[in-house]
Amino acid sequence: MNNQPIAVFSHYLRQLRQLLNKCADHCEDETFLEARLTADMFNLYTQVQITAGFSLRACCPMAGREVPDLSCHGIDNNQQTLAQLDRQLVQTLDYLTELDDKVYDLMTEQITDKAGPVAVNLPTNEFIFQFALPNFMFHLSMVYAIAKTLGIPVTKGDFDGFHQYPVGFSFE
Repeated sequence: MNNQPIAVFSHYLRQLRQLLNKCADHCEDETFLEARLTADMFNLYTQVQITAGFSLRACCPMAGREVPDLSCHGIDNNQQTLAQLDRQLVQTLDYLTELDDKVYDLMTEQITDKAGPVAVNLPTNEFIFQFALPNFMFHLSMVYAIAKTLGIPVTKGDFDGFHQYPVGFSFE
């Protein structure tokens, strides 16, 4: 496994930065950061923070490191800005790059984390592919879905970096 998860997380974190920039380009202000799909779900700002956090929660244990808190907070915790999120994503990407040389194969080791309030203790391979990556993608998908509901013209290519569609394309 070595650094393969780091490459996957890094690719999608870079996509997330681009997705946020596209949101900012199409919004008059940063209120889009407060948008959520439903009242009982996290807002876009928090979805981004959780996405970045999952990459560290997955990769740091493989390098034998504690998971750092790179989340960015304003002067008061009610202030949430795009600049803070971008700083968190850049710091996360830099940290993952630093880890890339230190990750070793812990396929037989266990990683312990939390799924909400419940403890999760899985072998590294299962932790990465059955818990961390799916949760990372879930929260990344929520950012994409929130952007779509706000009318921001994002495509699957904005999500994955591979699909490319002409402007105005629709499957309908």
